[in-house]
Amino acid sequence: MPTFGVLMIILSLTLMGSITWLSYLFSKRKIQSSDSYFTAGRNITTAFMTATFIAYAVGTGLIFSPGEMAYLQGLTSMIGYGLAISLSYIAFLPVSGRIKELIPEGNTIGEYAKVRYGNLMYVVVLFVSIVYMFCLLAANLIGAGIAFNYIGQIPIHIGVLIIGVPVIIYTTYGGLGAAIFTNGLQAILITPMLFITAIIAFKNSGGPVAIYSGIQEHAPEFLNVFNPSGMEFALMIIIAVSAAELLNQALWQRVYSAKDIRVVKKGLLSSSLMTFPMTIIAASFGLMAVAYNMELPHPSIATALMAHHLLPPWASMIFMMIVVLAATSTASDALAGFSSIASLDIIKSFMPNLAPEKAVFVGRISTIVFGVGAMLVAFKAPSILFLLLTADLVAAAAVIPVIAGLFSPNISGSAAAAGTILGILLGLPLFLNNQNLLSFTTAIIVSSAVIFAYAKISPAKFDFNKLKEHIKAVD
Repeated sequence: MPTFGVLMIILSLTLMGSITWLSYLFSKRKIQSSDSYFTAGRNITTAFMTATFIAYAVGTGLIFSPGEMAYLQGLTSMIGYGLAISLSYIAFLPVSGRIKELIPEGNTIGEYAKVRYGNLMYVVVLFVSIVYMFCLLAANLIGAGIAFNYIGQIPIHIGVLIIGVPVIIYTTYGGLGAAIFTNGLQAILITPMLFITAIIAFKNSGGPVAIYSGIQEHAPEFLNVFNPSGMEFALMIIIAVSAAELLNQALWQRVYSAKDIRVVKKGLLSSSLMTFPMTIIAASFGLMAVAYNMELPHPSIATALMAHHLLPPWASMIFMMIVVLAATSTASDALAGFSSIASLDIIKSFMPNLAPEKAVFVGRISTIVFGVGAMLVAFKAPSILFLLLTADLVAAAAVIPVIAGLFSPNISGSAAAAGTILGILLGLPLFLNNQNLLSFTTAIIVSSAVIFAYAKISPAKFDFNKLKEHIKAVD
């Protein structure tokens, strides 16, 4: 193992150990009730909300996947990815307001689905949520693992364990509050580190003229913003990411955890403005790899490998710490989200009188099991982008049925479940056949057509007051 790899391990363990210890101290002071474990006390302020939205976005979906697509398809795909992450937060603005209005004491997206739509759609939504969070967690662990492997010559499983174990420890102990607190630390560190290393790498690459010339020589079509494949991917990824985030338990939890809806909206707007340039910066390393005609050993390693190639050792080490922080930020959010669903939805369905302190215990055990399962998948290191898009497709089939139910009383549970299932069944074969845009549009159009046709023929006339009546805080 080279010296750089040894230093990566030492610094990563030091960084993760420090974050875990600070999270423990924070959680020990802040966990005052069982409800605070799942909703962080429902008093998160604007500063923490903005930081947690930024840190959540700066995971594999910002550091690795945009660079992968810039390397594979060029400029338009890179811009599309940046817009997708930024616009998904804008799309969540009206939804977050409606959630806060209708379900002020909520905990999970599953409990909303159960009260609003009944047991069948409840099971469907739980399936969608769990698939999404599992793929998200595994993708972040893979990102760290391949960076350790290809940059530091460290076995993938060692990199996954260095990230996965500490995240499981502090999220298991502190719940959502620990995830949000560490998100704040991660956002403070990641933002300046990313800009500094990008400036150095851009300077060392020879600047815009050298990058342009290299791309023009090796893949001139990548510079065409109207490149059909790039435009198709850009449209697809905007649809995919927006659909997924609207159904993301991690974002719903942040609505429940916020002091008021103004905190959520300020956090979403600020994060939307920040994440676009950050995505473009990270993705630009993929274009630089094209300019250098670099052969990649793994499709998702373009950003990290190019950064290591262009940066001096000290700056490359900083970039590797960005990777560590990015992977842990989104991973902890996925773990906290699953913890709530496992305890307050799945187990409580079988044990409706589950005591609050027992709910926390179940949440902690579930976090460990979920995290270990994701690490086992991460050891195999499949494509990060493929994992994320698979999860996004499942969410795309459910997004209109779930979100429309917040605004229209006429959609029935049977229609919502039928539309979602049909959307998945018709969209998934197209996705597996590499017809990405068609798969996502099919999933959304089919599910939408089913629920709105049912609503026209046989309106449900749901009473929205039932959401407040039946959905209460844990304590």
